[in-house]
Amino acid sequence: MVKKKDLKIKKTFALAFQKHQNKNYRIAEGLYNEVLKIDPNHFESIYLLGTLSVQMYDFNRARNYYEKAIKINPDDANTLYNLGVVFAELGEDQKAISYYAKAISNRSDHANTHNNLGVVFLKLGEYKKAISCYEKAIEIEPEHADAHNNLGLVFKQSGELQKAISYYEKALILDPSSEKYNFNYGELLLALNQHTKGLEYIKKGSGYINFTQENFKIFKN
Repeated sequence: MVKKKDLKIKKTFALAFQKHQNKNYRIAEGLYNEVLKIDPNHFESIYLLGTLSVQMYDFNRARNYYEKAIKINPDDANTLYNLGVVFAELGEDQKAISYYAKAISNRSDHANTHNNLGVVFLKLGEYKKAISCYEKAIEIEPEHADAHNNLGLVFKQSGELQKAISYYEKALILDPSSEKYNFNYGELLLALNQHTKGLEYIKKGSGYINFTQENFKIFKN
C-alpha cells in the first residue's frame, strides 16, 4: 500500500515537472522545494532544480544542486555531464574536463559530452585533443552538426583553412538555418578573400553575434 507521504511526493513532483516543462520556473521551483521538505534526498527534484537554475542562467546555484545530486547518485552520467556544462560556463575548465571525463566513463556513447569536452580543449589551445573529441562525437552521431562546425573552428584556428571549409559546409548541410554556422562560414570566406559570398553568409548569420553579445551580458550579471 502506498504511504500517504509517498503519494504526496509523487503528486507534488508531477505537478512541479509539468510547471517546469511549461516554463513556469518559479512555481516549479517552489513545488520541487515542497518535495524536498518531505524528502531532502529526493534525487529527481534536486537534479531538476539544477536544470532549472541553468535555464535561469544561475550557474553557481546550478552547481550547488548538481553537486548535491551527485552525492546521492555518484554514477549518474547526466548529472556528471551537467556539472561539466556548469563548470565550463563558470570558466573552471579543469573541473569541466574532469566531469566530462567522468560522464564519458559512465556513458561513452553520448555525443554531446565528447563535443563539449572538445570545446574546452579548443579553448585551452589543445587542438589535437579537441579534434579527437569532435571526431568521436561524429563517430557516435554522424549528423552532429555542432561537432562538424567545431571541427571547422579548430582547423581555422590552426590555419588549415581548406579543411575548415569542408566541415563548415557539412554543418550547414545538416542545419542550413543556423545563424552560428552561417556566420562562421562567412567569416572564413572573408579570410579567404571571397568577400561577396562571405558577406552573404555573414548577413544570414547576423543574429548570431547579437545573440552571443546578449548572452555575455546575461552571464556577467
